[in-house]
Amino acid sequence: MGCKTISITHISCVRGSPLLRTFLILILLLGSGVVFFRLTANGESSETPGPIAEEKSELVPAKFFLTLSKSSSAVELTNGKQSISLSTEDHTHFSGDGAIDPRSPVLFLKISTAPPASGANLFAKLVVEADGKETLTHVFDSAGDIDDFVELPF
Repeated sequence: MGCKTISITHISCVRGSPLLRTFLILILLLGSGVVFFRLTANGESSETPGPIAEEKSELVPAKFFLTLSKSSSAVELTNGKQSISLSTEDHTHFSGDGAIDPRSPVLFLKISTAPPASGANLFAKLVVEADGKETLTHVFDSAGDIDDFVELPF
């Protein structure tokens, strides 16, 4: 009592209506979908969530120190929203005070110079001393002008 005829669309030894088998498979798939939905659903879906605590928007005061490998024609340091005022005496060492937003702790640095000599790179070392945070030192380098950012670990 083995299968006599085997074809791609029909196996002769399997009993039952193809429509009935398809209907039973659909019911089993639907049942397993309901089970997975209940396992992964949040048990508190009928209740509204409580108020979300807002983050503090207080700015963190910081001191900035920037050292360049060669003098520049323009230096711009911003925290994304406002420019940080930097002062210098020799156009290679800059310092200034500013603030950092802990919700978006990113600093953008743009340095423009005359075209460097062939093979010479421009280096810039940025030191950030924020109140209550560890001192951050980051080095930027480029074959031309620097236009980069650094994300602070706040």
